[in-house]
Amino acid sequence: MKLTFPRIGDSHIYGRLLFQEIGIDIVIPAPNSTEGLERGSAKAPEDICLPFKIMIDNLLSAWEQGADTVVMPATMGPCRLGEYGELLAVVLRKQGCDYRWILLDALSAVGSKELLHRLGQVVEGSPCRKRQILSALSETYSIIKNFEKLEAEVRMLSPYDCRRGASKSILRNCRRGLEKASDISNALEIIRESRRELEELDRDKERDPLRFLVTGEIYTQIDAFGNHHVEDILMDLGVSFEKSISIGWWIRNTILNPFGGMLSEAKKNPLMPHRIGGYAKETVNEALRWKKEGFDGIIQMFPVGCMPEIVAKSVFDGLAKDEGLPVLTIVFDEMGGEAGYLTRIEAFVDMLYRKREMNDVLSGNRCGVCKH
Repeated sequence: MKLTFPRIGDSHIYGRLLFQEIGIDIVIPAPNSTEGLERGSAKAPEDICLPFKIMIDNLLSAWEQGADTVVMPATMGPCRLGEYGELLAVVLRKQGCDYRWILLDALSAVGSKELLHRLGQVVEGSPCRKRQILSALSETYSIIKNFEKLEAEVRMLSPYDCRRGASKSILRNCRRGLEKASDISNALEIIRESRRELEELDRDKERDPLRFLVTGEIYTQIDAFGNHHVEDILMDLGVSFEKSISIGWWIRNTILNPFGGMLSEAKKNPLMPHRIGGYAKETVNEALRWKKEGFDGIIQMFPVGCMPEIVAKSVFDGLAKDEGLPVLTIVFDEMGGEAGYLTRIEAFVDMLYRKREMNDVLSGNRCGVCKH
């Protein structure tokens, strides 16, 4: 057995460290790229969404490197991710890739016994004992939690850097270090060293940057190529932002605690009382945080044709009209150019800074002429 999995965000980092630790051969797909997207698009059904097209290339790339088994995340409900495994199998079989599939569905969809059985299939080729495997899983999850905590701090703190881009540089170097880490212990030390560097940076606490919530469809939240590096753009524009959706979030809410966390909180949201598939309820849940916690705006991202997020967008549109919610919706497909997305984000940021200045003038905090 030679495992592979779709390349989503930093999954290749965590997967390599975990499977290396427990002695399982894996194949890391080639990095997501424009050329790969073009290849996936050429072999995908016409109206399928962007993540599917990228995953086709991921798995073609892995097959060419000798992989024979796919570990595939899944979800329940109308979201197409729930059908990705079956549809990918059909498409790839036509290309001569006869994979074995291990689908990691939500515990609430398949039950604990079946999910444990599928997880057992993932590690069945390991020469390690059960205790060693569980220890490696726990330590890998610790890497995920600690690195995502570092990411969250960089998103919030980068606008305050006295040396522009310093926090972003630390995060980039940390990710590069993790890609080359020799083992799990080395990876944890790289994260600890990066955190020390982040804490030592000089910051200007007098600055008052815009604060955004970034939300939307899970793939475009997690994968930088899939969202045209939106996080880097926001950091370069000096915006502080938060993002809830991540690989660690998916693990917590799908495998470790499927009935708790954000998923249970979202059930209380009167703006979307019913689950419609995907994570649309979690997207809309951010609207409650916007008002309660005083964020300046929301950026929603999703691929063309994502039904759950289209419904969530309609809720945001209503809030924008009725309550003045500042929201920028960015829809991605394989035809989009990065410059166009950059222009829209820059305009959104500029608009909200002008809105803040106008509010200051109206409240008497500024004179409106010299801005003092």
